[in-house]
Amino acid sequence: MCLKLGSDMADSVTGGGLHGKDLSKADVSVNIYAFLKAQQTGKPVELYCAIGDDSIDGIPYAQVVEIARGYIQSVGGFEKFAEWGLT
Repeated sequence: MCLKLGSDMADSVTGGGLHGKDLSKADVSVNIYAFLKAQQTGKPVELYCAIGDDSIDGIPYAQVVEIARGYIQSVGGFEKFAEWGLT
């Protein structure tokens, strides 16, 4: 079993920082998805994925990426998001 240490992003603990990353990286897209789900439910969210997984939280990984992309676009693009993180 391989564990990845989290890094702090806003009020959450995530799988990694944003520098040099893009939405194809699970530690960016899955973290955004988890943040949005936590905002909707008002509860902590824990998600796990491994290299090669094609779904996260019961939905296709491609859909998770599109959800994350929509959030990125809503905050003014990836550069603004990387500057301020999840808010």
